[in-house]
Amino acid sequence: MAIPKDLKTFAPLPKPYKTGVVTVEVPGYERVEGETIPRRNVKSKDKLINTPKEGINTMHDILRYSSTTFGNAKAVGSRRLLKTHNEVKKVKKMVDGKEQEVDKKWQYFELSGYTYMTFVEFETVSLQVGAGLRKLGLQAGDRVHMFAATQYGPFSIELQGTKIIADNCI
Repeated sequence: MAIPKDLKTFAPLPKPYKTGVVTVEVPGYERVEGETIPRRNVKSKDKLINTPKEGINTMHDILRYSSTTFGNAKAVGSRRLLKTHNEVKKVKKMVDGKEQEVDKKWQYFELSGYTYMTFVEFETVSLQVGAGLRKLGLQAGDRVHMFAATQYGPFSIELQGTKIIADNCI
């Protein structure tokens, strides 16, 4: 399958699009019994690539580039928790060497369908969050610790927070 020219509407599927050799052994390493020689992508076999593209050095640069390149394509998705289902089922368990049926609590989550933010929307939210952090007094070099298991809101903070840290570093 050929990769489409219009990347703004392209939705990649989780499968390889190119066939053939994609990694090669890194030159300069000797074979060691029981180990493999390190491998790299064929495009960077001689040296590691430090940036995804010339001129992209920070997370903020990646955010801007993605927004410009992919525009209204889906960037991040999330689902809302609709309902938590709790059930008690009998399961067989070995207790003191005897098989017994005991109660086990199970919890299931009913989730909505996915809703998506485009690259442009995600950039806008990230810039707004970054402006809010600036308004709170954060400056270049300040650090913000965040945790988010599955939400893109804090991720946008992280991206913009990285911009705050990276603004005066380069």
